[in-house]
Amino acid sequence: MNLRQLEYALAVARERNFIRAAQLCHVSQPSLSVAVKALEEELGVPLFERGRGEIKVTRQGQRVLEQMRTALEEVEQIRRLARSGLDPLTGSLRVGAIFTVGPYLYPGLSAAFHAQAPRMKLLLEENYTAILTERLQRGELDAIIVALPFVAQGMEQMPLYDEPFVAAVPAGHPWEHRTDLQGEDLGETDLILLGKGHCFRDQVLDICPECMRLDEKSGRVQNIIEGTSLETLRHMVATGVGVSVLPLSSLKNLLCNLPSCPVKTEHLVRYIPFAEPVPNRRVVLVWRSSFPNQEAIDTLVVAVQQSLPQGTRALH
Repeated sequence: MNLRQLEYALAVARERNFIRAAQLCHVSQPSLSVAVKALEEELGVPLFERGRGEIKVTRQGQRVLEQMRTALEEVEQIRRLARSGLDPLTGSLRVGAIFTVGPYLYPGLSAAFHAQAPRMKLLLEENYTAILTERLQRGELDAIIVALPFVAQGMEQMPLYDEPFVAAVPAGHPWEHRTDLQGEDLGETDLILLGKGHCFRDQVLDICPECMRLDEKSGRVQNIIEGTSLETLRHMVATGVGVSVLPLSSLKNLLCNLPSCPVKTEHLVRYIPFAEPVPNRRVVLVWRSSFPNQEAIDTLVVAVQQSLPQGTRALH
């Protein structure tokens, strides 16, 4: 077997399609198919179930492909070391974060990481937890920053920080001066939440099961209004649409420079703390157990610790 065959097989596993895999590998589809078939024959294990329009990884193939991925990572590490003169802090580190963390952590993290590893490029992206996990498992990301709970095989985790939640209400709202706010109180009003797929939405609903009020006739949720980002939620609060819940780090958005930004025009939005025990989330760093460049991961952790969002509690 050779490395190219391994790359082809992993591309097929990722795309579940021989044509798309061939396009990604810049090779003809027949050539890729022949190489993968030859690999299966050499191994004596069918890696894929080939059906009409759909390719599935076999049970035996799953473990073999995982080992292939590990092998290619080790080869890439050899190349990195050869290119860098044995310096592990060169090349690039690919990091993903969930949508409710990235915009508030990345500005400080980028500068802190560059100060620690000026010769290494930090490539950043944002997405849902499920998609980030898939990309991490496929080797398309080196590490991800997500909120608990998180479960995936073959992964290492390190807790980074705990972050409390606050309620956001429009100015003049009856809760404006409350100091005894409970999660269950959110069920009394129109609640503005992120859409399905955001883990932060689920965390808010965990503190307010009463918020899921269904209309008896339509079966639809009555009192929840959805937005696409934390900034959208905050702007809807500012215009009096309803109330919301935000992670504390999002109150100071370094990217919000407009004169009408609710952060700058505090008369539009009030942030109300919850009573004890304050609802919160734990943010963790996750990477593959097989990832060979532990020094880059350690450097990333240090950079996060040096750039924690305001109001969070470091765990290391």
